[in-house]
Amino acid sequence: DHTGMMGNPLYHDEIGKMCFNAAKNWQISWYGGVGDESMYKVKVDPQETPLSSFTLVGIGEFDKNTNDKHPVVVKIETGTNKDYFIGFNRAVGPNAQNVEADNEVTIVQVNGGNGLDYGQSYLKAHLLSDEVYTENNFANTGEPLSIKVNSIDLSTEPATAGINIMFGSDLHECRIDSDCFDDGV
Repeated sequence: DHTGMMGNPLYHDEIGKMCFNAAKNWQISWYGGVGDESMYKVKVDPQETPLSSFTLVGIGEFDKNTNDKHPVVVKIETGTNKDYFIGFNRAVGPNAQNVEADNEVTIVQVNGGNGLDYGQSYLKAHLLSDEVYTENNFANTGEPLSIKVNSIDLSTEPATAGINIMFGSDLHECRIDSDCFDDGV
């Protein structure tokens, strides 16, 4: 994927203002310890908390996130070493020259390492406002997990992205159209 520097989209080491993807941001210790939760890194286990909401800020503006302390990365715990990571790929400052998914919410999954150690990461989706990504068999539970971007506000500093994380078929059953996601569940 070309959403971050480790994807090396420019094929050079000394050019390009871009940061790491959400999984690699979790792994490094720039804001909190390596893989540890902090005010900028939040972990959620959807099997324990089926519905959660977050307002994200991008790594390019995390230093302007002084009042509300919104997270930069959310880790979705799977109970395996193949967790998911959500970030707001805000294209400003040190992240201004992204090649893919500028100002979108990105969802990355690691193939091993649990977000703590080396593990190949894969871009699963990049979403604009009102878009949804669904994993139909989340962590081999037979239940769906959906991530919906409710809003992206580029008019504020820092810019923000509001997301919902929903787990379980009970939460996916909608009774009126306005409650339904556009992902078919």
